Amino acid sequence: MTKISLPAKRQVGHLTLLRQGREISLAEYNALTTDEQLNMIHQARGQKKYDLLINAQQVEKLIPQLHPQELYLTINELGAEFSTELLTLASPEQLTTLLDLDCWDEDILSPVLSLYWLELLLNTGEEKICQLARQMDPEILTLFLKKHLFITRGLEAFDDEEADNPKRLESIYDIEYSSENAAKIIGAILKIWQGREQQSYLLIMEMVRAESLSVLEEEVYQTRSNRLLDMGIIPTSEAKAIYSYTDPESFTPGGKTDFHLEADSLQQPTALLAYGSPHNLLADILAGGIHHDLASELLFLVNRKMSADNIDIAEIKNVSAAFQATYDTLNLALESLAGTDLAKAEQIFHSTYLLQLFQLGYSLVKNRQARAEQIQSHDIYTFLDYPELLFIDSLLEDPPCLYHQADEDKPSQLRLITSNEELNLIDDRLAQIESLQKLFSVDLPFKLPQLEVETDETPSLAGIFLTAVANQLLERGFAPIPLTRTDFSLLKNQTFIDAQIREDFCKDVSDSMQQLAPGCDFFVQFCLDIWEQIFQNLDIHAEESPIASTLIMATE
Repeated sequence: MTKISLPAKRQVGHLTLLRQGREISLAEYNALTTDEQLNMIHQARGQKKYDLLINAQQVEKLIPQLHPQELYLTINELGAEFSTELLTLASPEQLTTLLDLDCWDEDILSPVLSLYWLELLLNTGEEKICQLARQMDPEILTLFLKKHLFITRGLEAFDDEEADNPKRLESIYDIEYSSENAAKIIGAILKIWQGREQQSYLLIMEMVRAESLSVLEEEVYQTRSNRLLDMGIIPTSEAKAIYSYTDPESFTPGGKTDFHLEADSLQQPTALLAYGSPHNLLADILAGGIHHDLASELLFLVNRKMSADNIDIAEIKNVSAAFQATYDTLNLALESLAGTDLAKAEQIFHSTYLLQLFQLGYSLVKNRQARAEQIQSHDIYTFLDYPELLFIDSLLEDPPCLYHQADEDKPSQLRLITSNEELNLIDDRLAQIESLQKLFSVDLPFKLPQLEVETDETPSLAGIFLTAVANQLLERGFAPIPLTRTDFSLLKNQTFIDAQIREDFCKDVSDSMQQLAPGCDFFVQFCLDIWEQIFQNLDIHAEESPIASTLIMATE
């Protein structure tokens, strides 16, 4: 890399983002301060981040300042086998986090992944291997070795007159490995330790001999869990408490004490926060910047969400989705508490635990989902027309979405629920469908059909209603009695004139329904549109003209 694009700073959302500027030489890049270089590095991803790091003259100072998860995602984007330089310069604490994140299958250290990572570490060179022996938790190293080897005899053999000690001068320990590959990788590591870090080497090897594998694995797992807890990564069963319900009507903001004590030992997580984009009120709040302790609390919350959802935190798309969902949920909470009052929202955001705000935002959506679930459990659900059916099903998805029916200006679409505006639209739509539920359960003089099995020919609410309207026009009473082909000819003659639906027919239907169910205007208009569609396209003189029995109940 001979040239580097020098970005210009601008405030967007919650971060100081960078935009393309002129290209600079390596000399100019390395003339920047460490903070300026880190700012550029935090904004880059994948290969670009790698290039910025490796081409920095003080790369050994930059890499240890990366948040462990930022380093973890970068290595996963590049491929661990192509990240040797990054691993070489990573701190033992960062490497410990990488092993914590990548090598465990629930509470069991993976033999395959642990050996894979031992090989990666071996490739970082002797100096790094020696540093790890001195500075990494010896229990971790012991467990990683113990998964792949068994020591049959050690230092005590030197006191055994019958032992073939001349052959032991190089190895000290008699070792049986779990595989040839383990012997090759671990044997090379042990040789380095024995030659250059004898004190640490003997300590680790004696621990391998003395410790029970099951007990050691449990102990290391517990310390790993405590380390990950500091970042919000906890067992799924515990993390699900993030989805605890809180009553929006009784929620009281405030009560937060300083989070900085939990954040003091963490590197700056700002780069990770850019994996999502806050909108609306939250974006305005974060546009002024975010302090280290609040950024750490936000990362803690997102990590907890990913733990609760049991998703792979090594995948960029998963991390991005989790940040986005968290931002959207926090925004719902803030808008519900502060409306459009930015000053009030800022005060709430800084004085209330983000976990509590998340739970409020989640509960706001959960309340709407509970109403949708009541509709889904009612007899009416089977007969819903497609706009209402898609709305209910989308709201009950994970993540829940708001379904917008197509109109003249734009096609139908699904939108994530990110603001009070969407919540209000959901409330309006639920109220409409609840009005439909009352109409067909209480107000109309007939009951919904009893179906043994739902089929493609199952009539919709509109079909049932229009069939009743048709029967009333034919003076048979207001009931969904299936029509005959002859009936359709009579109905078209009664309700159409000059190939257009009669205005007085539409007005009569609308007025009568307005008196019976004023909240169902939307449904009446939908039904009249269907009536017009059916009879405009129906050739009453063609015996083979198809009749859509789901639009109006009919018999062939």
